[in-house]
Amino acid sequence: MSDYKHEISTLRNSDISVETVEASRVQVAVGTAPVNLLDNPRGALNVPFLVKSRQDVKQYMGLNTDYENYTLMQTTLASFLKVGIAPVVMINVLDPGNPDHVTAVAGEEFVLTKGSTTVDVDGILLDSIVVSADDVLGKTDEDYIAAFDANGYVTVAVTTEGAFKDASKITIAYTKLNPGGVTAEDIIGGVTEEGVRTGIELLDEIYSRFQVIPDIISAPKYSADPAVAAALEAKAELIGDLLNAVAVIDIESAETRKLTDVKSAKDRLGVFTRWAVLCWPKVLMAGCEIYASASVAAMLQYVCAANAGVPSSPDNKAIPIDGVVLEGGKEFHMTQKQVNNYLNAIGVLSFAYLGGWKCWGNNTAAYPDNQEPNNRYIKCVMMSNFIENRFKTEYLSLIGTDGNYKMVDSVVSNYNTDLNALTPDYLAGAYVVFNKDENPKAEILEGHFRFHTRYADYTPAEYIEHTFTWDSQILQAVFEGGE
Repeated sequence: MSDYKHEISTLRNSDISVETVEASRVQVAVGTAPVNLLDNPRGALNVPFLVKSRQDVKQYMGLNTDYENYTLMQTTLASFLKVGIAPVVMINVLDPGNPDHVTAVAGEEFVLTKGSTTVDVDGILLDSIVVSADDVLGKTDEDYIAAFDANGYVTVAVTTEGAFKDASKITIAYTKLNPGGVTAEDIIGGVTEEGVRTGIELLDEIYSRFQVIPDIISAPKYSADPAVAAALEAKAELIGDLLNAVAVIDIESAETRKLTDVKSAKDRLGVFTRWAVLCWPKVLMAGCEIYASASVAAMLQYVCAANAGVPSSPDNKAIPIDGVVLEGGKEFHMTQKQVNNYLNAIGVLSFAYLGGWKCWGNNTAAYPDNQEPNNRYIKCVMMSNFIENRFKTEYLSLIGTDGNYKMVDSVVSNYNTDLNALTPDYLAGAYVVFNKDENPKAEILEGHFRFHTRYADYTPAEYIEHTFTWDSQILQAVFEGGE
């Protein structure tokens, strides 16, 4: 029977969120999600989902507030509830079918109250529940009904006509998710002999699946592992054999508890290229302890979206955090000078309280070893990614066409138009040429055509100095000047 609408009704939503800006580029996060809350938990394993709201996350990944165990919930909190940016591609690697990713719990006796009881445990797989009483094994939907309550716990209610209709107690056994069993190898993933990708390798499918460019990639918590950091860094350099990105990577703060130790921690992590944005330590967001990469990835996406889709520096931008903490929640207070000297100076982005919490830092992980602006500055790297990705995606259609002067002229004239549209607001200047010296006859006969773009974008204002002089002559002139 259809639901005939002839009434007035209301809906209640307890979520407190901010207005969401939808970006032209996306961030991609790899991690763990409470997939047990889904109708088909195994269907969310190693499948990218493009989500634009917390409701999408709830539908495709499962949704709760256990930020410690489910790292994709940290991305959800930062992007949708606090920063207000979308879309995000999420990839869950927590596998309900992997013995290392689940824990079996032996039967425990529960007292029934008005025919029902609740198991106050997170992560229970609904289809794993076994209910019994007096050595009688119950049948689901016949002797009992199991369902999740609003907190993600399982409520078991016995039926009035089933085997447990007269029972005062029942025994419940179940299997629950074990996010702690997820390893660096699960996050990194791979490609099977059949060509099936998992983990970070799934980034290669984002452009073909969703026709969006994955500009910013992360794996909150797991990126603090050197192997995961290396995989993210390598993938950012070339995604799907076509696109470039930046990888936002955490430096751990469980062992690294002092500013003077961060340099050694960076060295152990082994991340030193222009493709990586390193973050330390963790942050408090909505009163919850989360990894910095979740908040910084959201901010990088947001500042670009707020700049007409063109990359901009995250430095000195307000970030909706409540404070800075080390692993375990211990508050950590730094002065601006400390952030400068111990973190920014070694290519690590952090946070400073300057009348409000701000992202603080312009440098990629390449600094200080590499001080060229297009390798050193986060914004400059993202700008080069932006114009290169734009060229590759917009002019890819020319591959296979006749390599004649019409094609060459089309690229030069059209791409120069694209570059001119970015000048002078976003680029100081830019132009593309087809240089005959770079295109000898032998190369043309092979079908190889080389174009050359020269450009310069604006470097961020890293340091502003202003000298103030107390001049007694000015004071003297006040008393001596005029009648």
